[in-house]
Amino acid sequence: MALLTTITPNWLLRLASGMSSTRESRCAQYRNQISNMRELLWMLHDHNTRYIRCPQSPQASKARDEIRDFCESMLKHCSNAQRPLFRVLSSRMEEVLQSLPNQSRAGWFSLHHRTSDHLIYIIDEVTRSYISELNQDAMYEEYQAFWQTWIDTKEAQLRFEQAAMRLMDGKVAAWQSVSLQSRILQKRMYQLSLMASSDASLAFERVEQRFDSVIRADEESIPASSLIKISQDLSVILLHLFDRELELKNAGR
Repeated sequence: MALLTTITPNWLLRLASGMSSTRESRCAQYRNQISNMRELLWMLHDHNTRYIRCPQSPQASKARDEIRDFCESMLKHCSNAQRPLFRVLSSRMEEVLQSLPNQSRAGWFSLHHRTSDHLIYIIDEVTRSYISELNQDAMYEEYQAFWQTWIDTKEAQLRFEQAAMRLMDGKVAAWQSVSLQSRILQKRMYQLSLMASSDASLAFERVEQRFDSVIRADEESIPASSLIKISQDLSVILLHLFDRELELKNAGR
């Protein structure tokens, strides 16, 4: 090794060292961004659940200001290549935060869903960039398998909640849609539970039992509000599961 160092030109050694330093710097930035966006995702969730009944309260306004400042900080500290990505996030977040106080209950949940989904896809993009930078093919494949199963379950959960909303609004054939989406979602949950920790699997099992009762129930025997509560409980479990996966990948596992 000493001989190799002796015969290697200094400019090549400096180049190799610079490339390594640049890669480490990018990895550090990705880790920091993933950590920040995980925090922002929970800030959105907290705002969604805590201030639905008092959207114009001083506390709700303060929470929106904190979300706004958080987005502006991420935009300020991102790389030039990432600037369009975070500029769109900040701009969309600003539009949502301004319109939320005057939304109906359905509009409130819909805006939060869309905004969270937008953030989740950005998290996914940054996470993929981070794992690629690590040159960890096995980790990338593992994350890809988790992501596809997780996002399929998340989309099924959203379709179930939309069906429950139609039932609440008294739409035609809404219960049949609820029953169908329950079966689809239950299948997705089972597939995701195979990848989850024992704690998450137990949480899935408890929610799955509630879906069993939905599938076996007669039409309109379960209030739409109860169905929406089941969906929202599952949404929190999915969020915890995604957050845990990001935590592991951010730690290089």
